[in-house]
Amino acid sequence: MRRHVGPCHCSRPVQSLHLGCGLTGTFPSWIFRIKSLMYLDVSGNENLCVESPEFIQGSALQVLRLSGIKFSGKIPESIGNLRNLTELDLSNCLLYGPIPSFSQWPMISRVDLSVEDGNHSYAEYPNFWDHLGLASCNLSYVPKFLMHQSSIFYLDLSSNNIGGHIPDWIWGIGYFALNLSHNSFTSINTNLSNTSICDFDLHSNKIEGALPLPPWGIERVDYSNNHFNSSIMPEFWSRISSATSLSLANNSLIGEVSHLICSATYIEVLDFSFNSFSGLIPPCLLKRKERLKILNLRGNNFHGPLPQDIINKCALQIIDLNGNKLEGKLPVSMINCQMLQVLDLGNNMIVDTYPEWLGVLPLLKVLVLKSNRFHGPIDYEMNKQTHPFFPELQVLDLSSNSFNGSIPTRFLKQFKAMMVISPGAPNMYVEIIGTLLLPSSPRNRSRSPLYYRESVTVSLKGQETTLVQILSVFMYIDLSNNNFMGVIPNVIGDLKFLKQLNLSRNSFTGEIPPRIAYMLQLESLDLSYNQLSGEIPPAMAAMSFLEVLNLSYNHLSGMIPQSSQFLTFPNTSFLGNDRLCGKPLARLCETNHAPSAAATPGSSKELNWEFLSVEVGVVSGLAIVAATMLLWGNGRGWVYWHVDKFWLQVVQPWICRRRH
Repeated sequence: MRRHVGPCHCSRPVQSLHLGCGLTGTFPSWIFRIKSLMYLDVSGNENLCVESPEFIQGSALQVLRLSGIKFSGKIPESIGNLRNLTELDLSNCLLYGPIPSFSQWPMISRVDLSVEDGNHSYAEYPNFWDHLGLASCNLSYVPKFLMHQSSIFYLDLSSNNIGGHIPDWIWGIGYFALNLSHNSFTSINTNLSNTSICDFDLHSNKIEGALPLPPWGIERVDYSNNHFNSSIMPEFWSRISSATSLSLANNSLIGEVSHLICSATYIEVLDFSFNSFSGLIPPCLLKRKERLKILNLRGNNFHGPLPQDIINKCALQIIDLNGNKLEGKLPVSMINCQMLQVLDLGNNMIVDTYPEWLGVLPLLKVLVLKSNRFHGPIDYEMNKQTHPFFPELQVLDLSSNSFNGSIPTRFLKQFKAMMVISPGAPNMYVEIIGTLLLPSSPRNRSRSPLYYRESVTVSLKGQETTLVQILSVFMYIDLSNNNFMGVIPNVIGDLKFLKQLNLSRNSFTGEIPPRIAYMLQLESLDLSYNQLSGEIPPAMAAMSFLEVLNLSYNHLSGMIPQSSQFLTFPNTSFLGNDRLCGKPLARLCETNHAPSAAATPGSSKELNWEFLSVEVGVVSGLAIVAATMLLWGNGRGWVYWHVDKFWLQVVQPWICRRRH
């Protein structure tokens, strides 16, 4: 729904306006001239424009927040009229030009600016800042006026162009939170014991060498996305004993993770992904951490078995151990992690059977077991279970293992989230894990909340793709490169909201299930390298969202559906089927493969009553047989299969031709 700001007819003077509610259009300039207004927050309205605001003399405005709106151009000089201003937030705007003298705002204590090529009068900055944000200001050095500050509580210099060594004097300013991320710093003092920083964000710089020892008692540390290439000194672990979040991801750190990490009893987010750590995973990370929510050790060289005795009060929401050398079996005690949403154990050497017991986890959205040594059939007694299995699962990847046997119908029927989507969900992006807000310290009056985004790598439309964020309607199943056999259950068509389905490189036989055409949201379908036979269901031509189709190297026959959608697929989608014909293949269909005149679009719409009378007789006979089969329990599946096939391959195409 579009929201606009209209005229205000108020009986009392307006003092406070909170308008961060998705406004669009142009913000009325007269609001800036309300003399009684003390608090104005219009932040977060990314589709709202502000044009040349004018601020009047004598304004009572104390707090002005315009972050994230389309406020382009120069900062108006009249902003200097706001003599009572204590807080100014112009971050994430498209501003440029000189910044008015801060001496005009004698009570200012909190400022956030993002000004391209701004002319900062540093000498006029007061020395009683509480919060100073200079992110995205195109700074090329750390402003020297900061040397004279003594009480900054929060300093943000992120997303600038500052390089070289981080000046040593910056550690003595006395702030609580320091953000130097997204710059080009190349070196840092390796011992920060004499600072009082409790929240230090250094990620996405170019710093090499040994990992800096953080200050004692630090709460958050982010050294990710740098070039640190050392092992971790034992003293490091004692210094982070009070930390709630520690990220060392995307560096070149080596060695084992010491058991001393167990002393960090408050840790909630632990991300060591994409380094060269080796050795065993410290058992305490799964056995003794009641607060730990995020455990990401992806892309390292950890080996050995997983700890088997996971704590009963497990709070983990994400476990990502993809790309290591883990062995052994999955710990059944993992069912103690009732808050678990993402479990990624892909690309390891785990030897186990299908862990059906994971289905009891009520919030599990992503399960990746690809490229391990899982084996055996997917078979379990679902009729003994009184609770739903995998009720929230959106991503299932069992590819490149040694699973065998047929796919039970009950296996597919359990994925309720792939069958029903809540209203409004298709237009709403959600994180795989959502956003995680870590509890704030009582000292934290200015620190921004901590958000964590987990990524999952899947094979989308034939290419490896890393998903940091997924649609709430994104559904994905990959069972490729196993030893599955038998027919593909027709019930797979009930997964109406599935986006990607990959069953390639197995030994499936029989026909392509007719009800697969019910999956109208499907964007990618790969059934290649199986032993499927029969014709391609004509109703698949109605799958308008299908962008990638691979049916190659099967035993399919007949004519390829000649719809506009199918004509967009390359001939490689159908190669290796010697009895397939029609475009895009060069092999032409014989007369008996071509559609009859009655089935050709544009043919006569008049009914052939003589032919219809024969059909009625046949259908009547089939109805009697079908009724008998339905009374016989074992025959129901046979009837449902053939009725669906008759509907999708005969009746539905005939109705479509009648409409056109």
